[in-house]
Amino acid sequence: MDRDWARLSRAIAAARDDLGLTQPELASALGVGRSSVQKLESGHQYVKVTPLHREVGRRFNWTDGSIEAVLGGGGPTVRTSPGDAEPSTDIEASEVDDLLDDLTERVRETLLGGKVADATAIELDSEEDGSVVLIWKRGESQNLTPEQQRDLRRKWSKLQRAAHEIFSEDSE
Repeated sequence: MDRDWARLSRAIAAARDDLGLTQPELASALGVGRSSVQKLESGHQYVKVTPLHREVGRRFNWTDGSIEAVLGGGGPTVRTSPGDAEPSTDIEASEVDDLLDDLTERVRETLLGGKVADATAIELDSEEDGSVVLIWKRGESQNLTPEQQRDLRRKWSKLQRAAHEIFSEDSE
């Protein structure tokens, strides 16, 4: 089957533009260099879909299979509601309750209210050390101008970049 890598490149660039992100901002949010994003958007003929392609798809809220759909001549499918999301792990309701019980009231209320705009997990030095999770929840107001939306996305990218830098520093 022929894969249209140029089509995928255009779809990635368009989705990035729709979010109001620059290549450096997307690269930072993904934890890669700008050249990696440039390569994704250049029409480079990859041998196979890479983990970076998958992460970009998740960042754009594309459903699983969207990368292959675009490569095959179609378009990506964007998740429209939390119910559209494919779970990454099987978690029992009791485990969720235990997790929520471990959180402060303010954090618990924030997590349970509103809609997640984006999230990222930053791995620490080893699996045993754990991860840091950043979650951006949308506020009640949906009447933001495009400029205000871009400003919020830039601030989110800046926060992600700073967190990656903090946790990637060598231990002293």
